[in-house]
Amino acid sequence: MKYNLLLIFLFTITVNGQKIISPNFSIKPSPFEIIEYGKSFYNIYYKVDFLDNALLPSSKKEAICILEVNDKVSKFFDNNKVRIDSLDKEYSVKNTIGQKEAGEYFKTKVLWNNVIFKNGNSLTVQDRFRYPYQYDGKQPALNWNLEKEEKDILGYKCKKAKVNYAGRTYFAWYTPDIPLYNGPYIFGGLPGLILKVEDSDKKYTFTAVGIDKNPKRIYLRNEKKILKITREKFKTVQKAYKENPGAFYNGKAYNEDGSPLTIKPRNIQYESMELD
Repeated sequence: MKYNLLLIFLFTITVNGQKIISPNFSIKPSPFEIIEYGKSFYNIYYKVDFLDNALLPSSKKEAICILEVNDKVSKFFDNNKVRIDSLDKEYSVKNTIGQKEAGEYFKTKVLWNNVIFKNGNSLTVQDRFRYPYQYDGKQPALNWNLEKEEKDILGYKCKKAKVNYAGRTYFAWYTPDIPLYNGPYIFGGLPGLILKVEDSDKKYTFTAVGIDKNPKRIYLRNEKKILKITREKFKTVQKAYKENPGAFYNGKAYNEDGSPLTIKPRNIQYESMELD
């Protein structure tokens, strides 16, 4: 849907802080196909404080993400993706979507863009850089060092652990009272559910803010248009997109008077959460 959102932007003007979409706007909807993996028996809600670009303190964002878990799989994603997926499903049966439908997308903002899906020892990561991308691999081997420090989170007694992953040092707080060897993002493998994890520079912090046991359908998007590549290529595409997203689009934008709108390349450097 991100490509469609750019097209929506090209037909949009902002007046008094409100986005107004051209009444002539019309595009083909995105397809919607999924693979289902049963229902969750735990849903853990995390407040995620993160830098969209680790080199830019001004790129600080805050999202609410969900970790859905059952006895076979887990899925970690931005809570607002539920609404986006719902719209994609609803509109996928239409021939076109117009001003009204596009307006519904603008009401929902996804800040944490990737989806982390764990299935046994397998790991699937999905994200969008104009097109949807995916890489598959094994869950990383996390060599945790257990420490003696303890504290309470959400009323659960938690223990501290430390790990080095992808060029950063992380500290996690896990509770043996919830026997799930899982956690936010790619983290897991501790003798209990991870309720908080944070890197040593405090650029990325995942903090549990709620837990429920309401069964939710766990699924993974599976459209044919998803580009499946290696992790290395995924990181290359991610960096290129973050440094200059305009280079990923061939469409032209126009000013209100109809003259071409020049989009200057962004000359920035990008550093992802995973350094290696």
